[in-house]
Amino acid sequence: MKIRKRNMVVSLDIGTSTVKAAMAEVSYNRELHVLGLAEVPSYGLRKGNIIDIESTAKSIDDCLNELERITGIEVQKAVLGFSGTSISTIDNHAVVSVGNTNYEITQEDRERVIQSARNIALPSDKAIIQTIEKQYIVDGYDGVKDPVGMVGNRLEVEVIAVIAAIAAIQNLQRSTEKVNLPIEQFVFNPLLAGESTLLPTEKEMGVVLIDIGGGTTEISFFENGSLVNSSVLPIGGEYITKDLALVLKTSIDEAARIKEKNGTAKRDFCREDVVITIRNIQGREVKQVSQYMIADIINARVVEIIEMIHNELSQFNCLDRIPGGLVLTGGEARLVGMAETFEETINIPTRIGSPENLRGIQAELNQPQNSVVIGGLMYASDQPGVFQESNPKISGFYYKVNDWFKELFR
Repeated sequence: MKIRKRNMVVSLDIGTSTVKAAMAEVSYNRELHVLGLAEVPSYGLRKGNIIDIESTAKSIDDCLNELERITGIEVQKAVLGFSGTSISTIDNHAVVSVGNTNYEITQEDRERVIQSARNIALPSDKAIIQTIEKQYIVDGYDGVKDPVGMVGNRLEVEVIAVIAAIAAIQNLQRSTEKVNLPIEQFVFNPLLAGESTLLPTEKEMGVVLIDIGGGTTEISFFENGSLVNSSVLPIGGEYITKDLALVLKTSIDEAARIKEKNGTAKRDFCREDVVITIRNIQGREVKQVSQYMIADIINARVVEIIEMIHNELSQFNCLDRIPGGLVLTGGEARLVGMAETFEETINIPTRIGSPENLRGIQAELNQPQNSVVIGGLMYASDQPGVFQESNPKISGFYYKVNDWFKELFR
């Protein structure tokens, strides 16, 4: 009796506050069954960038060990999301003549025009980490998603090139190498979060995804089904926690506990009778404060973050192009009243985004802080190589891209 081969995918999300890893089995109709998700505290990162490789590697190792304990399955490789304050994006455009004598566009033509779009002059310490195709144009007809098989003389592509500091990505890669984890592909975090939280109609009509993590906030504008603009702000939930610790004269751990248990983004969600007991930095003396005071401290920083986000959206020139509004995800999206505070401050419809695009996901995993790691599973399951019968043409291009990436950071 032949034993069916299990097709497994693993996703890794290395954040400033936590490291998460998830594993799923992929059925032959591309449906995912999540087998487990592990989460451990993250050490060695600041604002999404690695500052201590050994500490980061230890966090990754602890997380993978926990995932293997939960699932009973050894982790072989993973898709890894990347972000950080060194990330920037550049729009670019390229055009090539169709090489085939019968003018049928081939996979080779597609590769040539993408490679041409990657030819961007950059400082020596920067590199293109990922190229995202916005659209193809065939003989002047735009909006083409996949030109292969079409007939034309002239093939154009509009792309977003994701740029990062080479050192930042090398540090990320070396952290995973220390735990002997092969990385199948590095993927820009907004693509992963968008995979799990955004509806296809939202991406098509226009929507902004805001991922508020511990050390950074990622802002990404989607339109016509593709990522159009993205930026990373060096501010996140850790700043809210530090504000609480400073004003209340308590420890970071105590401030984080208070925010998690009693924090709200605005007074409207407080209860008048709630009084919170707080220990001082030494953990000995205690005092009591109202929930209103906690909300006021949090609200001041949240409004500042919202105003910074609004400035970025103005730079994107997209404020009149987002009928889908704002979708908040990431750990800080769990803060009570966050969506309402966004709507009140900048008057744009806002909802909380959780990984709802995955069929059969367990309720406890369907949380905004898991959008990237669950999105990584969805992304990995859709890549060539998951099944042996993958399309060899597409698979070849996929592996060429990854071979280039490995060569760049050898």
